[in-house]
Amino acid sequence: MKKLLIVLLSMGSLFALTFKDVADTKHIFFYAGDIVSRQNFYKKFIGLSLSRSNAKHIKHDITKPFPLRDNCVDMFQAEDVFEHIEYQVLPSVINEIYRILKPGGYARISIPDYQCDVLYTRCKKNSFGDIVFDPGGGGAYQDGRVIKGGHVWFPMIGNVKNLVNMTEFAKKGRIVFYHYYDEKGQSVTKSIDYSKGFVKRTPDHDKRVSNPYRAMSLVFDLFKD
Repeated sequence: MKKLLIVLLSMGSLFALTFKDVADTKHIFFYAGDIVSRQNFYKKFIGLSLSRSNAKHIKHDITKPFPLRDNCVDMFQAEDVFEHIEYQVLPSVINEIYRILKPGGYARISIPDYQCDVLYTRCKKNSFGDIVFDPGGGGAYQDGRVIKGGHVWFPMIGNVKNLVNMTEFAKKGRIVFYHYYDEKGQSVTKSIDYSKGFVKRTPDHDKRVSNPYRAMSLVFDLFKD
């Protein structure tokens, strides 16, 4: 089955991958979104795409349940995805990821940290200085709300900790934060092992925050023990 999956992944758009094709493979690595750039970093991953259906992507909305058994996925990565999903929906999304991960598996999550000066400066704020729209995140701002796929909430360490603490990872797993701004607005940048999941928007790979060296994204791993 593993050799078959490798062949399918090399066939490009000639084959439309489904969950049935991967359900019985020994190792499964999922990437939430389209794998269209930096493919060398994601060779072993299967993309979960809202629009693409080919040998590298399964068409799937991650806010919906996965048609997979429990404990079958080695690793799940979501890079700049969760900020496009309504905050109140995310606990169920994360719990579904927990369900399909194998014991010892993990999810690598990276989302923009809006305490970063680069991100905060470009955003539209209300009269209290609160962010209401990030034009760099796509979409549009109309009648007091974000539409057309933009960022629908603005991650910072406080609301992200509250989010993950509502999930099974807080009850039965481990949560390890690497990059973020703390409650005092100070950048925290612990070493990241990128071999376990490449992240583009960090000071290691994004010149906008390389000098001075500071966090741009909240980067954390969710481990299923």
